[in-house]
Amino acid sequence: MPSCLIGGAPTRRGFVVAGFALLAIPALVGATFSIVACDRDGNCGAAVATNNLAVGASVPYAKARVGALVSQFETNPHYGPAGLALLAAGQAPDAALKSLLDGDGDFDGTTIAERQVGIVDTKGRAAVYTGTDAAKATWAGAERGDGYAVQGNGLVGKAVLAAIKDTFLSSSGTLGERLMAALEAGQNAGGQASGKLSAALIVRTTEGDWQDIDLRVDAAAEPLRDLRQLLERHYALQAIIRAEHQAKKGAAADARASLSEALRRSYGWDRIWRRAARLAMTMGDGDRAMDCLGVFLSINPAWAKTELRDDLYRPLRERSLFQTWSR
Repeated sequence: MPSCLIGGAPTRRGFVVAGFALLAIPALVGATFSIVACDRDGNCGAAVATNNLAVGASVPYAKARVGALVSQFETNPHYGPAGLALLAAGQAPDAALKSLLDGDGDFDGTTIAERQVGIVDTKGRAAVYTGTDAAKATWAGAERGDGYAVQGNGLVGKAVLAAIKDTFLSSSGTLGERLMAALEAGQNAGGQASGKLSAALIVRTTEGDWQDIDLRVDAAAEPLRDLRQLLERHYALQAIIRAEHQAKKGAAADARASLSEALRRSYGWDRIWRRAARLAMTMGDGDRAMDCLGVFLSINPAWAKTELRDDLYRPLRERSLFQTWSR
């Protein structure tokens, strides 16, 4: 029989010793930190990181013009839809939280002692809850303020939540950028005592559609690093779309600025470099189109070879470098 005991095959006495040792080990701790927030425009979102698998599948919820919610430690996935419905019906976060806890029903064999919840609405009101068992997970705590709530368990200390809160309050940019920066600050302050595995960021915007953010890293050695790259690519797409619209309106300077932002935030996304090349051609900038095509070719040679055959690039076909690429 395989054994993790030192010294080969386990003995009966070895099993007894191991049994007592297991009794002395505390239950596995949770390890999650998160922030929920809404801005004055009605955009709402949540950012969360944990050492468990696929945190974005069940922990964070948000709805524009309504609010945002996380349920963690021992997650009750019914809290998200139910909590948002209560907020949408006009309940304040404190009242909505009480309703959720009262109706918990010991989901999945756990109780409200194992829940940790943060809720915020678009009026700036927030509510937090940490159950008695969740509070025992290494370091655990929560804090709420105007338009936000931060909460965590299994953390290295209170500095993690302080960093999340302070960074969110002092940062600028879109709600998504502020939430991401806050989550990264929590990790940089030590994060979870038991490691890291997944992270997620959702933002429901008043515009909806492609402006919304719903990004997940379900399992990775550096989930926040990977989540940051996904978010940058989201904003790269927004920037290239904006650049295309500006170019059509004749706002060339604005289009060039937006194009530069798209490339800066692309993290090697081939589609952005392809669209950038095409946009440069429509703006009569062959040199920039060549630069973008060169990067596109290095990222995705097969697709780039097909792209080079498009008649859009006819003005470039006399260039020796272009001819080299086309062979």
